[in-house]
Amino acid sequence: MKYIRTPEDSKGTFTGFGDDTVPGIAHEEAGYSVIIAGPDELYGQELNQLSTNRLMIGIHTWPPGKTHGSHHHPKWEQCYYVFAGKAEITVGDEKKIVGPGSSAYMPAKVEHDITAIGDEPLVAAVIGCVLDDNEVS
Repeated sequence: MKYIRTPEDSKGTFTGFGDDTVPGIAHEEAGYSVIIAGPDELYGQELNQLSTNRLMIGIHTWPPGKTHGSHHHPKWEQCYYVFAGKAEITVGDEKKIVGPGSSAYMPAKVEHDITAIGDEPLVAAVIGCVLDDNEVS
């Protein structure tokens, strides 16, 4: 199917790192990310559940201490939404420790980072959109 996917349809949609409780994920370190939707040019068809033109959605499940690392995107805006656990989120010069129900917005070109902290795994959505050149300020 092109528009509807189940877990059985989505083999290979985990990226970067993982643990041995989820088959098909690299076993380099604990935690994993699932790419739900995004442009194939960014994630490739093997990681993507749903190919989109601009929308990006992923779910991170990270152990305490895992960090994404400070970075920015020249042509993407993004949001984080925390479902479980705690995170230290940095956006530009703002930094805050947050828990479930918290969110953050990262404009294009602004440095940002997310780190899982506390004693429980962090489960967070990352939602983004590729911007057209005239939308980047």
